[in-house]
Amino acid sequence: MSQKIQKKYGDLKGEVVLVDLQKGANGLGISLAGNKDRTMMSAFVCGLNPNGNAFKDGRLRVGDEILEFGQRNSSMSGTLP
Repeated sequence: MSQKIQKKYGDLKGEVVLVDLQKGANGLGISLAGNKDRTMMSAFVCGLNPNGNAFKDGRLRVGDEILEFGQRNSSMSGTLP
């Protein structure tokens, strides 16, 4: 993991995994859901399409919290289970 990512998320509980995916013919194949607490801006993986690149990559799992999309922060308060 890069020093930048370690510095930014190193204090979070759980494992932080950097996943870089390219959109394929079937998209990324990720279904997302927001946090139950609407005051928190975060997204969780709630489904993976077996034909999508996220499933084929194998690092994302249902229940994982997405901390960043591209270069944009999703949440600074959560972790991956």
